[in-house]
Amino acid sequence: MRKTNIPPPVQHHQYSNTQRDMELEDRHNPDSPLRRKVLLKLSKQAGYEFCDVTSIHGVKQCFGSDKFLPEKVWWVTVFIISLYLCLSQMYSVYRKWERDPIIVSFDQHPQPIYSIPFPAITICPETKVKSSTLNLTETFILVRSRKLDESMDSERVRKLMALLQLCDYQLYDRNEKATADDDILQLLRQLAIPSFEVFNACLWRASSFRCLNLFKTTLTEKGFCFTFNMIGNNELLRKEELDSRYAFNSETRESHWDLDTGYRQGGVFPFRVVAGDYNEGLKVMLLAKKVDMDYFCGDKFQGFRVLLHMPNEYPQLSSQFFRIPLNQELIVTVTPRVMSTDNHAMLYSADKRNCYHGTERYLRFFRIYNRRNCEVECLTNITLQLCSCVRFWMPRPVGAPLCGLRDNPCAEKAMSNMIKAEAAKVKGESVENAAFCNCMPSCTHVEYQTQISQADWEWQQGGFFDFDKRQPDDVHQSKMVIYFKESHFIPISRSEINSISDLFASAGGLMGLFMGVSLISLVELLYYCTVRPFTLWKLSRRKRSSVWTSVHSANHCSSKASDGVQ
Repeated sequence: MRKTNIPPPVQHHQYSNTQRDMELEDRHNPDSPLRRKVLLKLSKQAGYEFCDVTSIHGVKQCFGSDKFLPEKVWWVTVFIISLYLCLSQMYSVYRKWERDPIIVSFDQHPQPIYSIPFPAITICPETKVKSSTLNLTETFILVRSRKLDESMDSERVRKLMALLQLCDYQLYDRNEKATADDDILQLLRQLAIPSFEVFNACLWRASSFRCLNLFKTTLTEKGFCFTFNMIGNNELLRKEELDSRYAFNSETRESHWDLDTGYRQGGVFPFRVVAGDYNEGLKVMLLAKKVDMDYFCGDKFQGFRVLLHMPNEYPQLSSQFFRIPLNQELIVTVTPRVMSTDNHAMLYSADKRNCYHGTERYLRFFRIYNRRNCEVECLTNITLQLCSCVRFWMPRPVGAPLCGLRDNPCAEKAMSNMIKAEAAKVKGESVENAAFCNCMPSCTHVEYQTQISQADWEWQQGGFFDFDKRQPDDVHQSKMVIYFKESHFIPISRSEINSISDLFASAGGLMGLFMGVSLISLVELLYYCTVRPFTLWKLSRRKRSSVWTSVHSANHCSSKASDGVQ
């Protein structure tokens, strides 16, 4: 009988199960060589599929084709150059958007002059005191020559020291007892020339008004002046932060206008006009007595200083003003320069849009933010910190002393420090935080640009003088007419030069130009980097599981056959 060699079925069955368990364990072990090999193979397969289907220029030629090595090197070089150019241009677009996101341009639609207030007008006489009250030149000479002091006439010397603070030049001696007078505001008000001796007649929109009803007394660095169309203390200042003796102006009318929102419905104050016309403005006749002329305190000029400003702005006549000479008529035509900021630009930070919203920057002394108010407050704080006092015209905090004549050099140094800090900031140099104000413009503001013409005024020949009460030979008279040049103006608007969507559109255009990349290309790249490898891994796992199932079934059948033969 022929002998057949049949391997033991039990040993074959044990070997197959052991081999399968070892391979299954390798597949589930993340550090196993077999698993790493499978993942690498699947990743390469996903990469080749991406190279075959993507629209990105040069990828297929670089990585997914059967081209020769020199050809691939050439295409890789082209691809790298295109990628570099694309990224550099995209970075340039981004830097431009980040550095200058705001553009200032003219609005497309003119606005009526009725939508903004008529300018506030502050008028200051160059003559500071009536000669019957104090002869300034004579008193100064007596004090300087030691022929008059406080022991002889303390009230006269006290008036002199107060008035010297209004002069254009520093007229004092360090050896003099030039201490501060805590009641200087009350004293200056008493010494100031009364309004009925300054104004002869006032016409607003071709209608005659009492000048006292139009012009209110206002405190400035040139003493007490007169201001038309300005809001009052209660709406401009935080009175709870200020000394009770500090009073900025005498206006009591309620304001119906806000810088950001405009006029309330039916609002009438501050005053406004409906047209740019000679008769739709302000006419004022001003007087100066010849006997009161004193050239000691100024720069040998007699007449009036005038400043046009916003109704909610603190007037500073030492920085910007024009003059009305005696016996002259001035015609002042005004062109408003209105700056606004749209809602999209307001979403950027204040540093990028280069302006502050009305409620964005808090001021300690002022309820309303604008650049001029911020600078006055900043100068007050610097002066108080450097000199331990504030000047008589500055907002006076509770408990702060007033500066005297001896403190003027220190106060001038405070002003110089503020100006130097602003200049250093513009140059990019480091500055002291105490001296840097960062008073950017308000996002909505109005500037009144003027054109001035003047001529001799032979007022003695006309009917502009009350001959019953005054003699024309005793006074000088001047006339000023102010009105808007046009009935409409073109606003200037801050707006974003490129929105986020514009930035993405520019980036997409550059990527499409240099690389052929679109949004779908990026989605494809994301898909083949995440979803596709996982899908291939699942398919591979399912295929391997079916193979192992088939092998296991074959082994099981083979085992049964062997048992049957035995």
